[in-house]
Amino acid sequence: GRCSLAVLGTEPGASPRKGTGEKGFACSLCPFVTHYPNHLARHMKTHSGEKPFACPLCPYASAHLDNLKRHQRVHTGEKPYKCQLCDYACGNLANLKRHGRIHSGDKPFQCSLCSYSCNQSMNLKRHMLRHTGEKPFQCRDCPYTTGHWDNYKRHQKIHGHTAESWVNPRNAKALLAPPAVGTA
Repeated sequence: GRCSLAVLGTEPGASPRKGTGEKGFACSLCPFVTHYPNHLARHMKTHSGEKPFACPLCPYASAHLDNLKRHQRVHTGEKPYKCQLCDYACGNLANLKRHGRIHSGDKPFQCSLCSYSCNQSMNLKRHMLRHTGEKPFQCRDCPYTTGHWDNYKRHQKIHGHTAESWVNPRNAKALLAPPAVGTA
């Protein structure tokens, strides 16, 4: 069913007072804690799967109105966040902050197994494939596998597949395995 305020709990011994450094409202289903009960109520939608804010132009839906507003910039092309050091602009403050690391040289994402560090979490995840040997992108037409989506897309051109037909196997688990013998 739906989550309700009944699942809002307070961390034992904590106080929801602002500025004390203690977070007083805890999710009963995961480690999320916050100072504010309305933030916890909003967070609980992530557990219920409720997504009342739907885009009228595409299938996107979100549990949070702010996320829908940010998403709609994809359709409008609005880019209110601008870099003060170059011409970069985007529709998302988090993307601008990530972009800023290019200029600052900050590389907060560090590999725990070697000296590699980078400025984006996605790059660290891709790097970790070198240590694990995982190659999640498998061609449906031949034995080719790779750890990188870009390499997979480039490989698909060999088979004459167009960009419209590419499906990221991470978003479609059934594509990880080759088709069964005798099927088209």
